[in-house]
Amino acid sequence: MKTKLPLLKIDPDFQNLIPPLSSEEYEQLELSVVVEGCREPIKVWRDYIIDGHNRYKICHEYEIAFQIEALELRSKEDAISWICGNLINHREMPENYRRYLIGRKYIAEKTVGVMNITGTNQYTIDSLERKPHSGKTASKVGEEFHISHSTVNKYLQYTKALDRLKAEFPDFTRNILFEEIKISQDNIIELSKMPKAEISHIISSTAERKKITSADMQSTGKNTDTSLLPVISHSSIKDMPSFDPDVYVSSLTLTIPSWINSIKRAAQNSDIKLVSLKARVELIQALENLIDLSTMIKNVLEAE
Repeated sequence: MKTKLPLLKIDPDFQNLIPPLSSEEYEQLELSVVVEGCREPIKVWRDYIIDGHNRYKICHEYEIAFQIEALELRSKEDAISWICGNLINHREMPENYRRYLIGRKYIAEKTVGVMNITGTNQYTIDSLERKPHSGKTASKVGEEFHISHSTVNKYLQYTKALDRLKAEFPDFTRNILFEEIKISQDNIIELSKMPKAEISHIISSTAERKKITSADMQSTGKNTDTSLLPVISHSSIKDMPSFDPDVYVSSLTLTIPSWINSIKRAAQNSDIKLVSLKARVELIQALENLIDLSTMIKNVLEAE
């Protein structure tokens, strides 16, 4: 008679955060569970496994009883934050993977902060404008892992870049995380912004040496066929209007106030608790991109 074991749920977002075991590591775990039983409980959030995917699989394969420990977490983002922290603190992994998980934990905790903008007294539009929550979150995460808040922000950009690459090049991204391909953090960020064709070219041209340098990044696109470019006569150049260096900046200055009003209206009139996870994550990504670009432009203007 087969042992009736609890059936738990598996969320790909949770499972994909966890570094896969090597064949040898899995065999060692399998032997341990079969001989000694499942000594550690399978940790879950709302019946979704957040720690113990491999033990759960082995227990069901060999009909071995296991215990379940349900964690009281408020949201999926809290569960992701817990998984990242648990992995970093209790499992050895390459430094690249550790950086990625710190970035993912930061994203999850920032999302939780955004969810609290309405419906609680913790944050208001005015307080957010005076003191953005993201700065406090970066400091909190930095203290947990003994790094500066600026390093946390660097890991955030690193994580976002890897997630962009993972969508089109999952195997390549895995090789970066496990340090089977050598590439600097800055080059990963720059690579993620390139067109797909250029990324493919860089990956294929550096596959044998398993290393991507700044020279590899800069050489891409240099072989463009100039014969395909349109021919501009000298007379047409003379007829072109003079360039106004203020045109784009002035246009941006006039447009930004409408963005600010739209953001205020959304924050004041929306119940964040009712907004879907997909919509929240997409808005957070858009706001982060806006912050990154506006900060870059502001720094350039101030420097000049």
